[in-house]
Amino acid sequence: MQYSNGTEEVLKVFRDLEVALNCVDRIYAQEGYPMHLAYRVRPTCTV
Repeated sequence: MQYSNGTEEVLKVFRDLEVALNCVDRIYAQEGYPMHLAYRVRPTCTV
């Protein structure tokens, strides 16, 4: 989740991109599209 001030918070980690995108779609379907934050899907950093 990314807030309007630029801070970020990890809600959940997925191994499958499609599952992650479906999760975000469900959140938006239930909660609507808020103006003060965004749900983002991106690859994890591997070290």
